[in-house]
Amino acid sequence: MTHKSPLASDIISDLPSNIIESILVHLPLRDAVKTSVLSRKWRYNWVTLPQLVFDNSFCTGPPQNQAMRKELFMTIYQVLLLHNGPILKFTLSTPGLRSCPEINHLISFLSRNNIQDFTLCISRGECHKLSSFLFSCLQLRHLHLLSCLFKPPTTFNGFNRLVSLVFREVDIAVNIFKTIVPKCPLLKHLTLENCTNTENLNIDAPNLKFLYFRGLFNSLRFKNTPVLASVKFLASREEIPEYGEFRTADMIKVFHCLPVIEDLFAGYSLLVFLAAGNIPDRLPATLEFLKTLVLSEICFGVLREASCALCLIRSSPNLEKLKFKVNHSATADEVKAVVEYMKAQDFSDMSLNKLREVKMLSFSGSKPEMEFVKLLLDKSPLLKTMHIHPKRGDTLTGFRILKEVLNDAAHSTSSSPAMLRFGLREFLGIVLVENSLT
Repeated sequence: MTHKSPLASDIISDLPSNIIESILVHLPLRDAVKTSVLSRKWRYNWVTLPQLVFDNSFCTGPPQNQAMRKELFMTIYQVLLLHNGPILKFTLSTPGLRSCPEINHLISFLSRNNIQDFTLCISRGECHKLSSFLFSCLQLRHLHLLSCLFKPPTTFNGFNRLVSLVFREVDIAVNIFKTIVPKCPLLKHLTLENCTNTENLNIDAPNLKFLYFRGLFNSLRFKNTPVLASVKFLASREEIPEYGEFRTADMIKVFHCLPVIEDLFAGYSLLVFLAAGNIPDRLPATLEFLKTLVLSEICFGVLREASCALCLIRSSPNLEKLKFKVNHSATADEVKAVVEYMKAQDFSDMSLNKLREVKMLSFSGSKPEMEFVKLLLDKSPLLKTMHIHPKRGDTLTGFRILKEVLNDAAHSTSSSPAMLRFGLREFLGIVLVENSLT
């Protein structure tokens, strides 16, 4: 006859409730529900989960017809019917999700449950017109929308507790964007990607720390952004209008309102905006905290773009990482003007004493590009690595660049070695560039 030891009890079921909840919230919702068969004690543990995520782990494929769509929402309704307690986070991003009335029924239900984190991703068809009940969710801290129509009622006074706002392909009603950000006083993270009616960007957010923007704009103003540390603007060169089409462009005003910026990604949209106005040799207020600067699709052969890059570099004495993705659309006359401009500059007061790494992608070895390489080598005594990636398949240019840089390095005033890595499929190796070559 065998006797059960006291140690052979159900250890899993005897776990503290907070440990059980921590296990369940890290499981996909479908798997969390399945834990109800583990034991009687586990049968209803999942029903008090504070977050419900209906994504591709819950539904592996898009509904193929209306009947399958109704079945999906009936399953979601059943989960909500069995759920007991507050729902703090709700995500609906199942594959192939289309706009439908059932979505607004869910929003209506959630508005009565103190929802704090709401994500809705429409991946097919037309934008979803959001229920007005969403704007009564005043406990919201995180809001993430994809392919929705955002048109708050006239009585809407903002989300006073919102800290994160992510809009992707959102149709924002006319004249709404300029008021929505100021009405979110605690906002720390703002992402706007390919949204409508964001041409006039007026960023007024005293607690904003991160801004990501992708799309078109013709005016940009930062107001009351004292803690904004990371700014990223992305857009391809083909999407951006000519310089003269920007209504306002003032580098000094833009960076005056970014006193603690640490990370700046200036895609072509931001670069061409900054280059459209007056470009000083150096900003009046030094960008003391800027550590990472990325200039994407910059054409060193265009004087406005080259001088804009120089202004930012000169104004950032504590830079640690610098990256360029180079464009090659300049004419011969434009290239000549840049070379003459560079030779006429006085760089005696320029120092990059903290710069450790430089990356230059799609490098052609043009004269303006080489002038920038030589300048960075000369002014960066602690530079450890310079990655130069010539244009794809341009092996001969790679060898020519290597030869010219090595020759120039022999006469450089830089006091420390720098590493040059050439990113070619045909491996050229890692070359140590020193002050004196024998």
